[in-house]
Parts: sequence; structure tokens; C-alpha cells
Amino acid sequence: MVLGLGLGTAGTVSAATCEDFKITFKNATNDELKVKKFEYEDGNYKAETGMFGADGFQKIEHGKSIYFTRNLGGIGGETTQFKVTYQHRSGGTVWGDDMVEYTDPFKCTDNGAKTVTLDR
Repeated sequence: MVLGLGLGTAGTVSAATCEDFKITFKNATNDELKVKKFEYEDGNYKAETGMFGADGFQKIEHGKSIYFTRNLGGIGGETTQFKVTYQHRSGGTVWGDDMVEYTDPFKCTDNGAKTVTLDR
């Protein structure tokens, strides 16, 4: 799935777009997860992409991965870090408290890829 990204900020956007970047979310837990929020930052610029559509979340079965290919504005060629907010299914339609996972900082380049392993 290829989705574009158009973000505006109150200030100026400082860097180029990181194009066609593959973001993989890997569920390394024994539970189904609900990924609720994806953010990236470089110290000056922070953006929530809203990549999960009208529902605002993406469910991932245990042991599975999903990916999105995105254009990430403002961080092309810069060091960034991903932040992902998610929940474990507690049973039925009940979901647990929000959990947050961060990637290690990395340089965002066109046609690059990064996996966010959700394992807590």
C-alpha cells in the first residue's frame, strides 16, 4: 500500500521529503495488538501521519507484521526516530493500556526501510 503524506506546520518545514520509505510493524508478542499512533521526529520537527485510515488504528495478529510505504515530510536525509503507540487485546473487545515503543535513531533516506518491533 503506498500512501502520500501532506503535512503542514505553523512554522517552516526544514528538510526534504524522505520518499518511498517502508515502515514495518512487527508484533513479537503473544497477543493481538492495536497500533494507534505513528510519529517521527528529528529534534525540530514532529509529525503524526494518521496512516491508519478512518478507523484510526491497525490491528496486528500475534507473530505477524504489516507494512506501509510512505513519503515522510521534513526528514529526508536527516536523523529521525519512530514512536509507536499501541495496545494489547485483553479479551473480547477490551484493550489494555497504551504502550509506547521507540526505534533507535537512524538516518531517513529515500527507498529506505525500518522495522518497529512491538515486543512488550
